[in-house]
Amino acid sequence: MNLIVIAIDSLRKDYMGCFGNPWIRTPHFDKFFEKAVVFDRFRMNGIPTIPFRRGVMLGRQIYPYWDAMKCGWSPLGWQPMGADEMTLQEVLQNAGYVTGMVTDVWHYFRAGFNFHKGFHSWQFIRGQEADPYLIEPSIQDAEEFMDPALRGKRMQNFLEQYVRNVDERRYEEDCFAPQVFRTAEKWLQKNARHYEDFYLYIDCFDPHEPWDPPREYTDLYDPGYKGKEYIFPQNGPCDHMSEEEIKHIQAMYAGKLTMVDRWFGHFMEKIDLMGLKEDTAILFLSDHGLQLGDHGIIKKVAYGLYTELLEAPMMLMMPGQSPKSISGFVQECDIAPTILKQLGLELPESMTGLDFWPLVTGEKEAIRDHALGGFHTFSYIQDDEYHYFRSLVGEPKPQLFDLEKDPKMLENIAESKSDACQIMEDKLLQGLGGWTPPKELLGVRVMDLPYIPFRLKGDI
Repeated sequence: MNLIVIAIDSLRKDYMGCFGNPWIRTPHFDKFFEKAVVFDRFRMNGIPTIPFRRGVMLGRQIYPYWDAMKCGWSPLGWQPMGADEMTLQEVLQNAGYVTGMVTDVWHYFRAGFNFHKGFHSWQFIRGQEADPYLIEPSIQDAEEFMDPALRGKRMQNFLEQYVRNVDERRYEEDCFAPQVFRTAEKWLQKNARHYEDFYLYIDCFDPHEPWDPPREYTDLYDPGYKGKEYIFPQNGPCDHMSEEEIKHIQAMYAGKLTMVDRWFGHFMEKIDLMGLKEDTAILFLSDHGLQLGDHGIIKKVAYGLYTELLEAPMMLMMPGQSPKSISGFVQECDIAPTILKQLGLELPESMTGLDFWPLVTGEKEAIRDHALGGFHTFSYIQDDEYHYFRSLVGEPKPQLFDLEKDPKMLENIAESKSDACQIMEDKLLQGLGGWTPPKELLGVRVMDLPYIPFRLKGDI
């Protein structure tokens, strides 16, 4: 059986029509949903980009970050892929699969990160976010999109780099999501007919910020807006923004999401035309959601471990498997072990994630009684009743929410429900197993590092 994994970065579950959103157009995601096994309580263990993807590829819990100091300094969880770490793609490659990766996630290709190992071919679409792709002066002025809170911070460099990177964009097909899915289509056309078994891993960075889809997509959701477009705002509080500005940010994100949906649909149509669904399993997932004004936050921050960040989609279409919803907790570390077992392949000892297939067959209702995860120095635990999180350094400031009464996590009941808070704290400590963030890695966050701009001729 062939395998295709499609990862969509920063995809908020409640912004998809199939999960109840009434105003955003996602017809192709919705169509996939109708035919898929849907994992209602998919919760990430490692947050965000690289920690999550390590968990998917390595098939084990990445958080707690026991190996945080293995490679010297790096943000918590952002280790390169070690030469001695066995990945899903390597197991498949060793079993005779032809393996390919198509992505625009620039983090994979930072110096020494080594995430391409195990792929016979990898194609990297350049230019997303702060990918150091182009350095010539841009025609467009980043000031047009500058959030005042961004000025003088490291993230200002990210925005200015991105504006340079997309200078030559003219048509929708020049945007990143179209390039990713078009390239993936070409990979199928070139390879799918020639090999008995293949694994194609597609990782699309959109709808991650910067949120700059073609104008017609944003106008679907906020036509006539005349204000400043903060396509890449500073992570964190958004109290300096007006309601109109926040609404437009939501529209830009929704527009980019609809564009991604369109090109995902184009790719799925190619799979249909090539007759690949009969012998191909297709896994669709995202690494996390994000805040878009929710809880007074824009983008994602470690202290924002609320519903809108932690609820991301995971859906599986597999030959012979009927659509259904799965209510048990599943985490990214469970993906590789489950896939390999279903393909009849032996698991490396390092892949200690759980097999979730008994949830699909109905043999079990649960494989774990809670989900555990972390983002930098913040950690969360969620069970059937409560969601709990706190900082692991300094003042803990525990946050506790009753999931039945308060699914959007708007009322912190840590003080009024002290007994339940203690129970969740004990579970969290058990899950951490004595791990604490290394003091060497508790310095200034990447977004707060000094901003070092380019200097051009004539600059003072």
